[in-house]
Amino acid sequence: RLNLVDALDPFERGAVTVSMRQGIGMIVVLGLIAGIIPLIANLWLGISMGTAVPVAAMATALADLAAAYTGNPAADQVANSAGMMAGIEPRLPGFLAALLSALGMWINWPLGWLANWMIYGTVVAGLARLLGAESRLQTYFAATSFAAVPLLLTGLNPIPFIGPLAVIGASVWAAILYYKAVRLVTGLDPMRTLLSMFVPVVAVAAIPTLLVLAGTLWVVIAR
Repeated sequence: RLNLVDALDPFERGAVTVSMRQGIGMIVVLGLIAGIIPLIANLWLGISMGTAVPVAAMATALADLAAAYTGNPAADQVANSAGMMAGIEPRLPGFLAALLSALGMWINWPLGWLANWMIYGTVVAGLARLLGAESRLQTYFAATSFAAVPLLLTGLNPIPFIGPLAVIGASVWAAILYYKAVRLVTGLDPMRTLLSMFVPVVAVAAIPTLLVLAGTLWVVIAR
């Protein structure tokens, strides 16, 4: 059980004593650890097909799609094309292409976590500031970095049945920790905390819909 107050103030000084730099280091380490099982799975997939992992993953996914829609000419054609693409000899030896692509995807785990943490955190911190928070950005990031701890469970994603459940549980747990960290650092009430957290999510989710509506409107006007 992660006690967020003790984690942020281990020496009980009445303030957040961890730093943003420590938070960055923790996220990098957690991301690398979480990516170990996917790394092994990607290596197995890439080496078994003798090609880069993204190509092998695409061919496997399309083959599964064709198997699910047996008799569909379009699905069969797409799956066959993907299989032929995966069978093309890469410029690098197949083992080396699989190894390098798997390592690249593994390194991308902490980089992706850091990017999401900083971009989302900056927006949420800005909204919290508009709603009355007075916390420093460095303190905010130091506190919210602990929301990455549950994301270790997302590394179980390649495991059938257990993986998807672990990802859902980790996402919910991380959201709860993030909420507690934002409240603790900003001092906002629950409603304003939730508002600052969910407005960016709703805005990003609405962008595709708005683009489709704008495109449809433009086509109608152009006619």
